[in-house]
Amino acid sequence: MSNVVIVDAVRTPIGKRNGGLSTMHPGEVLGIVQKAAIDRSGIDPSAVGQVVTGCVSQIGEQAFNIGRTAWLAAGLPITVANTTVDAQCGSSQQATNLATALVKAGVVDVALASGVEIMSRIPIGIAGNKNFGLGVPIPKTYFGRYEMTSQFEGAERIAEKWGITREDTDQWGLTSQQRAAQAWAEDRFGGQYVTVEAPDRNEDGT
Repeated sequence: MSNVVIVDAVRTPIGKRNGGLSTMHPGEVLGIVQKAAIDRSGIDPSAVGQVVTGCVSQIGEQAFNIGRTAWLAAGLPITVANTTVDAQCGSSQQATNLATALVKAGVVDVALASGVEIMSRIPIGIAGNKNFGLGVPIPKTYFGRYEMTSQFEGAERIAEKWGITREDTDQWGLTSQQRAAQAWAEDRFGGQYVTVEAPDRNEDGT
């Protein structure tokens, strides 16, 4: 089996709800990142054997194999194969796992793993919205075997099992924010992200 080497990694700045990146199509944002990864690595984009992209809500602007439409929108070679995967919150991690496995197995020499989710434009859970008249994504037989536990209830159960207090989590959150602020001040993230020039919102908020 082949040895796998991570050549480079890049991302956009982390956005917020209805923030700067929300004015852009998810495929456009993803394409910018994909192209930045290729440009930074110095690899010929036509040498990429497979692009694997993680995306949870593959509906609307994030549908139709967004990993490929983003790649093509960025002006990258049409000859490169693309696949978009949904493993819920672990989608991009699974994309990385699959890209790694393809290289390790010798199926391709070069693979690109990527991911996108702009929840300001495609709200979380919208794919299961009954108002679209397409039904719900979970069959009735599921509920006969498993609970439909929310992340909030899951967090409570984890806290109870491991004896984690509210004070513990508040302190952890505060420390994390303080470390992040210090890291930004020291430019530790400088080589990790690509600058994205997003259009301003109109006066009506659109």
